[in-house]
Amino acid sequence: MGGITPLVTTALPLAGSVVSTVRSASTGSNTSAQQAAAQQAAAQQAAAQQAAAELEYKRQQDAARAQLEAEALAYQKQKDAAAAAAAAAALEAQRQKDTAAATAAATALETQRQQEASRLAAEQAALERKYAEERAASDRAAAADAAARQQQAQLAEEAQAREWARQDLLRQQDAEIQRQKEEAARIAAEQARANEIESYRASQEQTLAQLRLSQDAAYQAQEKESQAQLAQLAAAADAAEKRRVEALRQSLSKTRASLGARGVSATDGSGEAILLGLTKDTDSDRQNAQAVDQLKKQAIQQNLDAVKRRNLLEQTQLADRQKLEFLSKYF
Repeated sequence: MGGITPLVTTALPLAGSVVSTVRSASTGSNTSAQQAAAQQAAAQQAAAQQAAAELEYKRQQDAARAQLEAEALAYQKQKDAAAAAAAAAALEAQRQKDTAAATAAATALETQRQQEASRLAAEQAALERKYAEERAASDRAAAADAAARQQQAQLAEEAQAREWARQDLLRQQDAEIQRQKEEAARIAAEQARANEIESYRASQEQTLAQLRLSQDAAYQAQEKESQAQLAQLAAAADAAEKRRVEALRQSLSKTRASLGARGVSATDGSGEAILLGLTKDTDSDRQNAQAVDQLKKQAIQQNLDAVKRRNLLEQTQLADRQKLEFLSKYF
């Protein structure tokens, strides 16, 4: 196959050259140039055909060589198969010989084994008769010995039974005494635990009562302080109201006097408007002061309510904590 590749590489450029020459000849306009090109194309085509013929010859040679190699390989396989068959036949003949020898040896061994078994059976029968006689004598002696041991064992069992009965009675008495002691100890422990639980509960209740007392005292003090603050607010509001009324009265008097000095009557539109403006300013100051006082009163009440809520929260927390401590301590 190595000789085909150069022929192919030679034929392919020739064929390409022929195609390009034909194309150039078909596009030219000069007749003489076309003829020259045609001749050149014909020469190139002849060269291509020659290269193709050489390629075909080479391919046929490679095919013939491959066929010869295949025939030689087949012949070698036949020789190897014949040698393997001969070896297998020899192996089978040897195996048959070995099998016959093994069969003869097994037959002789079985005969010897049967003879040995007969001899051993006779010896075993003699030993069995001897052992039977010895067992009969031994059984008679054992029966007499067993009767004596049985009587002795019966006496020992009766004595042991009496001892066990005495020990059982003593153990029952000891167990009853121990049970009574344990019952008394259990009752004492339960009583002590009940007393401890009662004392612990009393201590917790006392702590909770002390907290409530201290909270009530603090709340009453806070309530008194709130009442005092409310009274101060009321007094301050009354004083401020008196000041506003007195200031309004003085302002109205001064304004009327000023209007009279200027010849303006207080009942005129402009005079009345001035007096009404002063009154409205006073009312606005009063409303602002009342709103501020109301906010202060709300703050005082909210502070008092916060104290009450805080006291209730502290009581609840203390009760929950005491409950957890009681459960973890006694359960």
